[in-house]
Amino acid sequence: MASNYPLGYDDERFESIVDQNFHCLICYNVLKDPVMCRRNQHYFCNGCITEHLRTNFHTCPTCADELSVETLAEVPRIVKNYLDERKIRCDHYDRGCRELVQLQNLKRHVAECGFTPVVCGNQGCGETISKRDRTYHESELCQFRKLKCHNCGEISAMMAGMKTEIANLDTKISTKMAHTDTKLKNMDTKLKNIDTKITNIVTKQENMNTKLENMNTKQENNVEAKFEATNNEVRGIKMSLNEVKDGFDHLKEAVLLEKIESKERKQEEITRDLSGTASGGRENQHIFVAGGLLRNSVEIFNYRQRVWSLLKPMPASRESASSFVYNNHVTVAGGVGHAAVDNIIRMNIHPVPDLSINWNDFAAKLPAKMQAHSSVVYKDSLLVTGGYYTDQGVFSDCIHEVQLKPPHTVKLVSKMPEPRIRHSTVLCDDSILIVGGKKAGNCKDNLSSVLSYDIKKNECQQLPALPYPVSEMATVKWAENVVIIGGVDKDGKELTNVIIYNIKTGNSHMLPPMLHKRKGCMAVVIENTIVVLGGCDERGNFLKSVEGFNFERFSWQELPDMKKVRYLATAVVI
Repeated sequence: MASNYPLGYDDERFESIVDQNFHCLICYNVLKDPVMCRRNQHYFCNGCITEHLRTNFHTCPTCADELSVETLAEVPRIVKNYLDERKIRCDHYDRGCRELVQLQNLKRHVAECGFTPVVCGNQGCGETISKRDRTYHESELCQFRKLKCHNCGEISAMMAGMKTEIANLDTKISTKMAHTDTKLKNMDTKLKNIDTKITNIVTKQENMNTKLENMNTKQENNVEAKFEATNNEVRGIKMSLNEVKDGFDHLKEAVLLEKIESKERKQEEITRDLSGTASGGRENQHIFVAGGLLRNSVEIFNYRQRVWSLLKPMPASRESASSFVYNNHVTVAGGVGHAAVDNIIRMNIHPVPDLSINWNDFAAKLPAKMQAHSSVVYKDSLLVTGGYYTDQGVFSDCIHEVQLKPPHTVKLVSKMPEPRIRHSTVLCDDSILIVGGKKAGNCKDNLSSVLSYDIKKNECQQLPALPYPVSEMATVKWAENVVIIGGVDKDGKELTNVIIYNIKTGNSHMLPPMLHKRKGCMAVVIENTIVVLGGCDERGNFLKSVEGFNFERFSWQELPDMKKVRYLATAVVI
């Protein structure tokens, strides 16, 4: 409610809340110029109580005691001090002043405040502005401010010059317009020529369309012919897929057959155990490993117990030799250590050998001092294929028969179409399968060819080749298949590849790759598992690691390492 006399201070203007005891009992605002009734000390703003006493009875509005302006008393000093110390906003807060001052300094601040409203002094303006902005407004902003006149003579001269320039511009524009008209006429002529050319192009396009229609007709005929050819290719692919399916069917049959044969072998072992034959009584199957590059050491692996043990070393180191089991002896033939040899040594493996069993010379000898050959036992003969004859410096293409019984004769029975070293041979009934290898010392001489040598007919027959040339691989026989493991390709790169080659069909399929790249490794089959040992990896490191591929799980797994690293060693199952 509006008032004609000054009220107390609004509470919102103070920095902090003012105690209610210091509020006027008439306007209820914070006391302004406080006074009190003398008897009961009721506090009022000076303006509020003065107006009350002027317009009403001369009594205190709170206690009704007789009261007049003359009898009003000053408030106690403690009240005055409390109020003087309160911080309050400037009266011109709404105009932008953000100062907080003590109440006792408010009047002085308001008198000096730059936000105090003043009226512009320019005649005709009358705008209310803040005191601090007055000078700038009156001299720079106000539209009624007085301006100094510039030199009128200079302005006249400038105007005259501008008129001359405008006249010159008019002349130039007229000239350019004339040139533009000429250019436009020339462009019209050119456009007409372009129209003529476009008409000619359209005519040519129509002729082209006619030709294209004729070509489309011819292409449709060609497409039909190509479609027929594609159908023929698809038929061929289907036939190939059927062949692949047949290959996998053969593989399944091979696995099943191997399981049956394994059961039969176990049954035979049980029968031998019961009858007390010489080969019976062995609880575990073992892998016998001998030699390798710069190695004469020998070790044996108990497959079921997963334990390696060292045996008596060979008399000298041997690598690139061949080995076989004959008459309860592990027999190692040929190879090279300090020099190539043609002798054959053997160790008794009945019972399972230990460190007390020594190596003995065997009466039979190979046809030459050789290495990198391959051999298999057929009845009482050792069939030796290929190899490098060290003394003669010859890569052999021969197949020799060495009698393992007296008189231990050696004879050349056949020749292969080409020399072979670092190859493999596998006995298949009355034939031997000769796989891969190389015809000379370089990997570029690797072979992918596969030969079948019929022992009874004494004939060599070429079979379907491997998928790629390979040497220094290991091989094992698995039912009606040969498994080719690792090796090195014609670029000299070590491989993890594993091929299963069907002896009857000549079809090849890839098995899962090994865990490690290996060349010059060994491999044997034991309890439905292909075990691969040692070799050399892609970094040239000789390996003692062992891994096995189980056909039931159809995957590779690590087996315990050999005690020694071995490259170009030999291994058999006993």
